[in-house]
Amino acid sequence: MGLFDSVAGAMVNKVMGDKGPLAKLAMELFQQYGGLPGILQTLKNGGLSEQVDSWVGTGANLNVSAQQVGAALGTAVLSGIAGKLNMTTDELSSKIAEHLPDVVNQLTPNGVVENNPALIMSRLMGMLK
Repeated sequence: MGLFDSVAGAMVNKVMGDKGPLAKLAMELFQQYGGLPGILQTLKNGGLSEQVDSWVGTGANLNVSAQQVGAALGTAVLSGIAGKLNMTTDELSSKIAEHLPDVVNQLTPNGVVENNPALIMSRLMGMLK
């Protein structure tokens, strides 16, 4: 981890308090997959279309397991992100499975995935406060 990453991580923790790790996780996922549309497409390609559609839609959210998340996102990417966040890949997959359905649901309030990174990040930071 470089100096910039360390400083950025410290700032996120200070601003976000106990939600700092979740904010860092969200930012890492966005960077790795090219934003919300990329994350959702990767999950769909990994066999989670029904779950993703429920999170984006206006109905009830279907659950996803840590194992499903790990299989869909891939071990290599998860290992890299987990290392940056000082977590194991199992811990990271569990956190993603726990929070992602609700996060996606809140980021798509009208049942539509926006392809506007600034708007999505603004909504995400508002949720984490």
